[in-house]
Amino acid sequence: MTGRRERTRGTAEDPDRAPLVGRADALRSVDKTLDRAGKGAFQLLELVGEPGVGKSRLLAEAVAAARGKGMLTLVGRASEFERDAPLAAVADALDDHLETLSDRQLARLSDGERRLLGSVFAGIATDVPAEATDRYRLYRAVRGLLELLAESGGMVLVLDDVHWADESSVELLDHLLRHPPRGRLVVAVAYRPGQASPLLVAALGLAQPTRRVRLDVAPLTEQETEELLGPDVNHTRRRWLFEASGGNPFYLEALSRMNGGRVPAPRDAQSEAFPSMTAEVPDTVRAALLMELTSLSRIGQLVAKAAAVVGDEFEPAAVAAAGEIAESDALTALDELVARDVVRPDAARFRFRHPLVRHAAYASAKAGWRMGAHGRAAHFLRGKGAQPQMLAHHVVNSAPFGDLASVGELASAAQAVVSRAPATAAHWLGNALRLLPDNEATRPTRCNLLLALGNAQLTSGQLGAGRDSAREALQLLPAEDLTRRAIAARLCATTERMLGSREAAKAVLLAELRKLPDPLMVEAAPLYLRLAVEYVGTGEAAECARMLEELTKLDHLDPPTAFAATALGVMPAYIAGDIPGALDRLDEVDRLMSRLTAAEITPWMDICAWLCWAELMVGRHSSALARLDRVTELARSTGQQFVLAYLLSAKIFALGRMGRLTEAATVAEEACDIARLVGSGDAQTIALTSQALVLAWAGEYPAALKAASGGAQANQPSKVYWSVLAGCMRSLVLIYSRDLEAGKPAVLAACDEFELEGVRDETLMLICLEAIAHAEAIAGNPGAGLPLADRADAIRHPDHEVNVAIADLIRAHAVSGSDPSTSARLALRAADTLTGPDYRLEEGRARLRAGQSLAAAGDRAGGLRQLAIAAELFATAGARGLHAQATEAQRRLGQRVPVPRGGRRPELPFGLSAREFEVARLVVEGRTNAQIAERLSLSLRTVETHLTRVFGKTGVPARGGLGRVLGPHLEN
Repeated sequence: MTGRRERTRGTAEDPDRAPLVGRADALRSVDKTLDRAGKGAFQLLELVGEPGVGKSRLLAEAVAAARGKGMLTLVGRASEFERDAPLAAVADALDDHLETLSDRQLARLSDGERRLLGSVFAGIATDVPAEATDRYRLYRAVRGLLELLAESGGMVLVLDDVHWADESSVELLDHLLRHPPRGRLVVAVAYRPGQASPLLVAALGLAQPTRRVRLDVAPLTEQETEELLGPDVNHTRRRWLFEASGGNPFYLEALSRMNGGRVPAPRDAQSEAFPSMTAEVPDTVRAALLMELTSLSRIGQLVAKAAAVVGDEFEPAAVAAAGEIAESDALTALDELVARDVVRPDAARFRFRHPLVRHAAYASAKAGWRMGAHGRAAHFLRGKGAQPQMLAHHVVNSAPFGDLASVGELASAAQAVVSRAPATAAHWLGNALRLLPDNEATRPTRCNLLLALGNAQLTSGQLGAGRDSAREALQLLPAEDLTRRAIAARLCATTERMLGSREAAKAVLLAELRKLPDPLMVEAAPLYLRLAVEYVGTGEAAECARMLEELTKLDHLDPPTAFAATALGVMPAYIAGDIPGALDRLDEVDRLMSRLTAAEITPWMDICAWLCWAELMVGRHSSALARLDRVTELARSTGQQFVLAYLLSAKIFALGRMGRLTEAATVAEEACDIARLVGSGDAQTIALTSQALVLAWAGEYPAALKAASGGAQANQPSKVYWSVLAGCMRSLVLIYSRDLEAGKPAVLAACDEFELEGVRDETLMLICLEAIAHAEAIAGNPGAGLPLADRADAIRHPDHEVNVAIADLIRAHAVSGSDPSTSARLALRAADTLTGPDYRLEEGRARLRAGQSLAAAGDRAGGLRQLAIAAELFATAGARGLHAQATEAQRRLGQRVPVPRGGRRPELPFGLSAREFEVARLVVEGRTNAQIAERLSLSLRTVETHLTRVFGKTGVPARGGLGRVLGPHLEN
């Protein structure tokens, strides 16, 4: 489908043909919505009503009003017969206009954005090779594109008939409403409530009340109907038309077109030709549409049917091919259809005047002829070099059972779209399986299709269906096909785990191992590895280690498997308290991983998640973050959405402790969205609780508690590591939110969980104990931390320097009331160990304690120095709650600390501070960080911090995108 720029035709009621009556209130609401958008407030305009009631006409009026205000208007429509085309409605709206963008405008998109957008929109050409598309990043890139298009005078994006939109289009709407685009932008949608999917209804419900305007479009009253029909229609006929149409403008129009004034009876025999037409359309209207079509010439009827088969928007050559007629005859017939207002021209293409007219033409064709027409349309497109995904709709509707070439086309089409539209890929693969004969000769192909289907279903969140596909593949695969059986078993186990049934996942893998002729054959390696993953996840670290030990007995492990086994072994070693062993394994992982290609690493993404978490826990934040960035990109590029939530949650934790809270908050937002797309409660739990922890560190306590509550609702409490981790994080949020009464018992309970043998985690236990000791000291009861300090000393491993420092800090809190000198010494020792980029939050907490204790011991100057360092660390991190504690401690010592002045500050875009805005301006001018630091007399670290905040507030991931979002504001 191609886009349409500022189009006002193609609606049920052409503004040039009929007056608009009875919609004054709706038009006023539309005008107010446009005015609010003109002031920079994103708006959602919903037009809701039954088919033909006038939603499209009101959209046309909204387009005309927006054009009158100088706004760009782009119009797209979802189609009843192409519901499996990914992002079709949005591409329909944007494509033609994108072709008109100048190189200067396109240059404001990063290479990554252009690559992502080019995979969907034909109007954006890119020289960068296409690759698998991460859905979340694609949706974020579309949001950025809309912001770019809306910069000059604002924009209205119209999406009509979204009740027929494909799942990826609805997911995009969901994303836009969760993360509203910045700028003067209106997204206007129209849909039928009776046909709207639960996913669409839920997505639209996400819009904030102040950003959402819903107009329920009602039928015309009898008086309005008389006004519309005019005085040339006599009173008796007007009254009958009103009663027969119910005041629905399209029904009224269809009935009034009847030749000679004859209106068919409700059960006229001709109306039975439309058994497939939507039940919402009255029989009289069905019959009226049939009569309108049958009044065409024979060739006109044929062209109408062929056009309905070709698509919602069609070209004459394609219609001629589908109808098996000469193109010149098709053009002549199209002239007739235009003259009779059955179709309407649009540049070199045509479109039916209303979806119901297309439906009528499609349904009027006999089923066998339709099948042949779809086949001819597919053949025509093949001759034009169309990609398999452009053929898939026609292949689904025309290919006969046993057509192996069509099976291959559908499989290729699914592979092309699975990363950005996995539900569509699953639909096409399901149809490929339907066409495939079930016999011995085709069984290998069937198994491959089932495995691909299971993967698409897993990626799209159809976890139960994905499990069933994997199980069916296991039943069909021969016993000797060990490689594919292992793939099927691993897929089945993954879906079981994502459904929350880890025991079922282990059962599948154990059953497959028992079927092997020799448990020590090399083909057993992937099964042992997957089983080891399930064991460590269910708090059975010793069993995980035993499975990994079994692997060492195999004759030969290929390099990728050896890497995976070593990588997974880090976590059970850490859980067992073997810090030196875990560190040794990490060194070996680095050696092995450096020799592998991306393709060799990608089968082990979930093991990489465990590896990165373990690396964080043993204190190697910087190397863990670098590894996380690498494997996250691999997971994105291979469409492994199900593991991204775990990888991103690890990154959130790392960034948070490193004091990069703005960046961590952006990653947390992405993790939560991805977890929702996957549909796994387990993934949503870890993403939401990670987000809650970062919000608490940032001092946004109400938002943190809300996210923690959402994580608790998605959680299934168990001894599973991720469940214990989520419970721990939620408890910490209470402590950081200064709710010591509720938080202390919850955190201590979390520590008890993490002291269990199978999930023991000394790092998280020490973080928990420090949080309580800190809170007790603030509350004026530092001595309550003494038992915590004793427990910390018993927990921390002497080879884990960071954890030793945290244990020192816990005791520093505990003795701050009775022995401030010792407290200061311990806190300073901890701060020295934690100094550096990896632990800025903990360093700040240690210096905060050192400053308070030094002052209590009589060293006011030394205390103020430490408090100043702490305040700077917290300020650059964006930890507002801790920063407030540090500045309050300074004031208590008589230090004057600037406070925000009252009164109205000048508003800057995206909530940027004056300094952040100045740094961003210099970046757009092309200055390096070092040049900015010199010009503004700042440290390089402070410039980096400001820039991180700018990226977080603007939603721009890199320097190159700042000009796009800040350009209009810099020109003022």
